[in-house]
Formats: sequence, C-alpha cells, structure tokens
Amino acid sequence: MTEGHPAFRPARIVEAGRPKGEAELGGVLVHGRYRTPEEMVYLSSRLNLDNIRWIAPSAGHDRVWYPGLFMDPVSSNEPALTQAIKRIDDAAERAAENGRLDSSRLVMMGFSQGACLTLEYALRHPGRCRTLIVLTGALFGPPGTQWLGSPGMLSGTRVLLTSSDADDWIPEARVHETARVLADFGAAVDVRIYPGRPHEVSEAELAAASCFIRQAGARTG
Repeated sequence: MTEGHPAFRPARIVEAGRPKGEAELGGVLVHGRYRTPEEMVYLSSRLNLDNIRWIAPSAGHDRVWYPGLFMDPVSSNEPALTQAIKRIDDAAERAAENGRLDSSRLVMMGFSQGACLTLEYALRHPGRCRTLIVLTGALFGPPGTQWLGSPGMLSGTRVLLTSSDADDWIPEARVHETARVLADFGAAVDVRIYPGRPHEVSEAELAAASCFIRQAGARTG
C-alpha cells in the first residue's frame, strides 16, 4: 500500500450554512455507515435554520467510522472508534472557531453510526457540545455494560434522542437504557420513538431537531 492509497489521504471536511465568523451557532454533522458528509449537509438544509455554520467530517475512503456493530464489545471496534472520536473532536474545534463560540453554542447531530458516535463523544468530552441531536443511535457496548461517569458531568447538556420500535439496527430497549444513563449523568433528555419507522430520518424527526436547535439559539441569544 502506497501513500497514494485513499487510506493515507486526509479525510474530507464539508462546510455549509453561515460563513465563518457570522454564525450564532456552530454545528458538527456525523454521517452513518456507508453514508457521506454531503447527505448530512442535505439533512441539515431541511432544518430551515439560517444561524448556524455546519462542519461535516468524513469517515474516510470506506465511509465507515468503526468496523463492527455498536453493541459489540467496545474493544472490537478499536482503534477505529478512538480515531473517529478524534476526527469528530477536530471538527468540533473547527466549529467553535477558535473559541468564538462556546459549548452552549455548539450542536452535534449524527445519524446511525454517527448518532452512536455523538453519544460516545459526549461521554469522552462531557460538556464540549451542549446540544446533541441523536437520530437513531444509542450507547456503545454489549448487554450488561456499565457506563462510567459522574452524576453531574452532563449537566447543561440537552439531548434529542430519536429512534423507532421497528429499527433493524438500534433496539428500542437500548435507546431507553441510553436515555436513563444520560439522565443519571445530568443531561436533559427528550426521547421520541416513532412507531414502524424504518432505518431513516423522518420529517417528524427533522422538525423536532429544528425546534430543539432553535431552543439552543434562544437560550444563548
């Protein structure tokens, strides 16, 4: 494998929304398995928000952030999982514009693999982004996992956690377990389960996400 191979190339980053220096909010978009940053940018455009600058990193040439499933042993998804969190953290730093936007003005939105990573990011970097949009995702780890954290470490963090009772990849029970864990760590969690919804982002979820982010702007304005 040579340095010209796609695996050695820097991951793409797509920007959208307000120009740098003009946005009230900074956002990070995390795509799903085999998806693209452009798809997340398209979803963000359907939120009808005009006060946010979005940063959408790419998982790389294979469009996969980690190799296994989110309910596999965490070690089986390493080191890719930690590398993914680092790439997302770099995007968050970029969204913050060298500190111009503080944590209360940062939003992270992910779908599927990206939603699971959004939650993992919150546990590894508590308080870094105060508004999380988790579109069909849950915490990593097999059944019986005990997630480590302190009671107030997510205080001030708001989480919109959506899923379906018929999703092929994210069990509804794990979604509710995730909500309980986040609440135990101090987060304010809004859980929304959409009956019969396939593994996709619905119009209702986009409407809920838009409202949730608008509330973040109002709280910081």
